[in-house]
Amino acid sequence: MKQRFPKHLSYRYKLNLENLPARSKDRLSYKSLIAGIVIGFLMALLGVLEMANKFRVEKDFIYPINLNSAHLAFNHLFVDYSYIIIGVGIMLWTIVSYIRYKKIYFNGRTFDVDFKGVFGETELFDEHLRNYRGVRMRVEFCQWGILTQNKYIIELEHIDPGKTIPLYISTDSTEVYDIWHYYAKRLDMPTIIDTDEGVKVVDTRDLNKSLKDYIISLGLAPNYAILPPKPRVIKFSQRRDKIVLSIKKSFWDVYNTIAFIWLAVYGAVYYLAVRNYEQVSAMIGVQWKTYLLFTMATLLLIIWVLWLFKREKIVIKAGRIILIYNFFFISRKRDDVAIEELKDIEILRSPNNNRHYLALISQYNVAVLGSKMPLELLRWLKKFIISEIIK
Repeated sequence: MKQRFPKHLSYRYKLNLENLPARSKDRLSYKSLIAGIVIGFLMALLGVLEMANKFRVEKDFIYPINLNSAHLAFNHLFVDYSYIIIGVGIMLWTIVSYIRYKKIYFNGRTFDVDFKGVFGETELFDEHLRNYRGVRMRVEFCQWGILTQNKYIIELEHIDPGKTIPLYISTDSTEVYDIWHYYAKRLDMPTIIDTDEGVKVVDTRDLNKSLKDYIISLGLAPNYAILPPKPRVIKFSQRRDKIVLSIKKSFWDVYNTIAFIWLAVYGAVYYLAVRNYEQVSAMIGVQWKTYLLFTMATLLLIIWVLWLFKREKIVIKAGRIILIYNFFFISRKRDDVAIEELKDIEILRSPNNNRHYLALISQYNVAVLGSKMPLELLRWLKKFIISEIIK
C-alpha cells in the first residue's frame, strides 16, 4: 500500500521543545505572501503594459533588427494574456495558501491542534504523545514557478496522517539529520526513514552509535562478510593505504535522453552561429556584445557536456570516504566523510526525479552518491562500503 503523507503548509518551521509548553504555527510565511503578491502583480502588470504597446522603442537596446521584417512566432495578445493569467494566478494561490494554518500546542504529554482551511469551520483535535509511532525524516519536492526546491520535513508520525505533527521544516538541508536525531531523543521516540528495502526504524538508544557499532551490536556483521560478484561497470584498485572504486560509464535514463536532445539542438544552433559569425556580429552591431554572447554560449556548452557525461569515483583511505566526480580528464572532490562520524548508509529516493541514490549519513550532513545509477549497483556499493567499514 502506498504511504500517505500529510500536507504541511510551511516552508520554514520549527517546534521549539526546549521550553514547554511549546507553541508554533504551521503556515505560509508572511515574507512568502508578500513575495508572491509582488511577483504575481509585476507579471500581470507586464502583460497589461505590453498589451498597451508601452514597450515599443525607436531603437532596439540589444540589437537593431526590424521587427516588421518577419512574422512573430506567437500572437502577442496570446503572450500578454498568458502573463496576466499567470500573474493573477500566483497572487490568488499565495493568498489562499496564507489563509490556511495549523496552530500546534504541546504541553509535554499531549498535542492540541487547530486547523483552519480556506473554507469551513476550524477543525480541532488532541492526541497523546504515546499514540505516535516515531520521528520521520523525509524530503518533499516543491515547485515555485520555474524554481524548484527540496523541502526537508521532520515530523512526528501517527497512523492517521491527519494527526501527524510537523516538528521541523526547511528548504536548507544543513544539519537536518542532526536535528532529526535531536527530536527523536527529546521525545524518546525511534527515528523512521523510507529506504529501498522499506521502512527503517532505529530505537532512541541506538542513535548515538556509529554505523560500525550499530551493525556489530545487532549482530549484522556476518551479512557483510561475503560480497556478491563485482559488477563489470566498476573498476577496482587497491593500494597500500587506499581503495579506489571507479565507475567506468555514465548511466542514462529518460532524463539524460531529454537533456541530450536539448544539447543536440543547442549544439546545432551554436554550430550555425559560429559558421555565420560575420552575419551574427553584424546583426548584433556591437563587438563587445558579440564576444560576450559567444563566450557565454561556449561556457554553457562546456558545462552542459561535462554534467551530462560525469562519472563518479569512491576513495576509501585513512578512516575517510572521499567522493569524487570525474569530468572526462577533470576530477573534483565532492564530499569527504570521516568513517567514525558515519551514522548510517542507506539507499534513498529523490522526490523530484524518482531516482535512487546512496546516502552516507553523518551527524551533521549527508554525502550523496550515484543519483543516476541502477538500484542493483547502489546496493552492491552500499554492501561493499559497509564491509570495509566494519573490518
